[in-house]
Amino acid sequence: MPNRKVMNGMICSFLVIVLSLFGCSSTDAQTNAIYQNFTDVHNQFWAKDEVTQLVDMGIINGYPDKQFRPSVEVNRGQAANLLAGALKLPEPAYEPVFKDISNKSSFVKGAMATFKAGIFIGKEDGTFGAGDSLTREQMATVLVRAFNLEDTGEHIEFKDEARISESHKEGVKILAQHGITTGKEDGTFDPKTPVNRATYAVFLHRAMVKEGLIEEVPEVTFIEPKVFGSYQDTRFDQNFVEVPVSNKAKTYLRSTVHLQYAGNKTVNHRHAKDIIYTYKVGGLSPAVVNVTKRELENGDYFLFTEIRNPQRMPIRVDVIQTEGELEKGILREYSRFPIKKETDDTFGFDGTTYPTGVFEITSKEGTKAQKMIGKAYRSKELELKYPNGESSHTRELLDESEAFSGVTLGDIQLSVYTLSSRGYDIVDQWILHSDQQLFSTNERMDAWMLESATYYKKRNKWYTANGPYNKMATTIEPMPKSGRGYGRNLLLVKEDRVMALYNETQERYYESLLYNSFANLDIFRGKKTYWETEVTSTYLKGLFGITAPFVDTRFNEQIALFLYNGGKAFGHADYNLGLKNYADLLASQKDKGNIIKVDATSYYVQDYFPTKQKVNTHTSMNHLLGGMNILLLAYEEFGDEKYLKTANAQFSAIEKDVNRWIRPDGDIWYKTSPDRTFVGRDYTHLTLEDLIHSYEMWTNIDPSKLPLFEKLIRSKAGYLNANQLGYTTKIKKGLERIGMPELLPAGEEHTDAL
Repeated sequence: MPNRKVMNGMICSFLVIVLSLFGCSSTDAQTNAIYQNFTDVHNQFWAKDEVTQLVDMGIINGYPDKQFRPSVEVNRGQAANLLAGALKLPEPAYEPVFKDISNKSSFVKGAMATFKAGIFIGKEDGTFGAGDSLTREQMATVLVRAFNLEDTGEHIEFKDEARISESHKEGVKILAQHGITTGKEDGTFDPKTPVNRATYAVFLHRAMVKEGLIEEVPEVTFIEPKVFGSYQDTRFDQNFVEVPVSNKAKTYLRSTVHLQYAGNKTVNHRHAKDIIYTYKVGGLSPAVVNVTKRELENGDYFLFTEIRNPQRMPIRVDVIQTEGELEKGILREYSRFPIKKETDDTFGFDGTTYPTGVFEITSKEGTKAQKMIGKAYRSKELELKYPNGESSHTRELLDESEAFSGVTLGDIQLSVYTLSSRGYDIVDQWILHSDQQLFSTNERMDAWMLESATYYKKRNKWYTANGPYNKMATTIEPMPKSGRGYGRNLLLVKEDRVMALYNETQERYYESLLYNSFANLDIFRGKKTYWETEVTSTYLKGLFGITAPFVDTRFNEQIALFLYNGGKAFGHADYNLGLKNYADLLASQKDKGNIIKVDATSYYVQDYFPTKQKVNTHTSMNHLLGGMNILLLAYEEFGDEKYLKTANAQFSAIEKDVNRWIRPDGDIWYKTSPDRTFVGRDYTHLTLEDLIHSYEMWTNIDPSKLPLFEKLIRSKAGYLNANQLGYTTKIKKGLERIGMPELLPAGEEHTDAL
């Protein structure tokens, strides 16, 4: 028996000889396959060869969303433009020949050129009929005129001959004589039916081949494109407007309704710039589409798209982006990390999940760019007005949906982001673009995605141009009956966890999220020097009658620290501005009466002070410590004695009440009320983090105060240890820094404080 390797070699040699004798190399079978120009002109499409050749020659083209739309009807104006281009007719000067063709019409060149050439002669009413559908019998006549086809004398008759207009019978007959049309399979010509784009392309192609203007090319075979998500072609005609977002990627809005450009404006933030493009929907409709490009200082940009639809009419708008010079594209999805949904008494059920994922593009030069793609969020805006003229603002989340789908056509990436409004709603979608890698390694990307799935309630995912929306506590108003109340939570507008990860890894994604957070805080604050909540807490309303807006001292303290630390990390000249503004606000509260007095020199600053209401509220230990720490930091930063004086007054109050603050079980009471009673169970971990921070701050300013904080730290840590409630990473590192690692409580380590 012959050796198998020898036999294989003989077969391969024989095939090479055969292929060479017939003028075909061994690689021709592979090179015959080409990439699709359009998503809807594929291997199963009946007119693919004709369309492909005419497109390659620049005679016909498709739409910005890489579709040809073969079933869309051709109007007379479009037919004239195509013929003028195919025949390379000279472009004559404009003449007011037709009532419906002005010198600014998109059909003026085709109409003038084909009229001068005797191809289109217009209608009896003096119009060109540019917007009228071109019928099959009209097509026959104009093609006969365009290519000077003559009667061969052959008898041609269709079963529906009587339906063909007298003015077009000659054209239909001659077109059939030349084999450019054979009619329908049932023997009819179907003269009155409008011609679609595919049919027109085929007939035009046949006429050009017949007259020797082009050569017929061999049948084409397409390489199957790579599809992402649930991509689907839109068969019907669409309206497109280009949004000037980037020079590297073409961006369009696509919709079945008319979109009218209504202008743009630029809003400068301290470390970002917003360019907002507005489009009116459907003429007189009150609905609008806002597209906000947020340019960040590192060169990345967010693209926020919003439909505001205060009417019953459903609206679908797609953001279309095409990018070229692509070698390959990969979508790395969050869904690889399933979320375990749960309901709790504080927040109820959170219907949001996480973004779609990171789309990575590798260019032909080998460089990689990434973009983070958000889902679409459909919501309803809620407002509750109060007698004092103020109001509380939330949203009801109606649904979260997958927005992204796409197709790779050779070296072109088509991405589609779908926003669907059902009426009386708002729809948001966002994308973060970077010309570089957002994550330097897949491992770091996966770590963030896993963390986002694990802590989905505390990681932002519903971003808008005005800030992120998150599930609010059940004790807010207005709360919809569905319980799906969402709002802009100031503690989540600032991205503390992202800041920690940026300091640790320097990843670009975290850097861009921080720039976005700085801008969102700027937007939220408005013209004031501090931040007020926009949502009413029914808990505080029940206790004190407080409604939004009001100052939450803890929120302002953490924002001031966030901007201070972030500004220093990013080299911002204004890094300490938020710190100064908030320290000034705290130092002014004694004169405003927003304190709980202990004695002549000792007092607590209240947790909350409303804008328009004169109300005395409680002071909780965590708010108290946070404010005191801010004052000490401001004293170190600016050297102003008023900050130290206010901090000393609060320390003195804690010192006098220290034994009252400690519960019998060693935990800390949550708060002291205006009448100086101590009530409530403290946060599990948060206050211990604050106590450690206070210990560190006073170490540098007045070490004599440290024994008080050590007493409180030991009591709180002992309670956590006895109950095995665990600790946070901040607690662990903080105890190590102050030389008390032995106090680390037993139990699990947590990323976020409970």
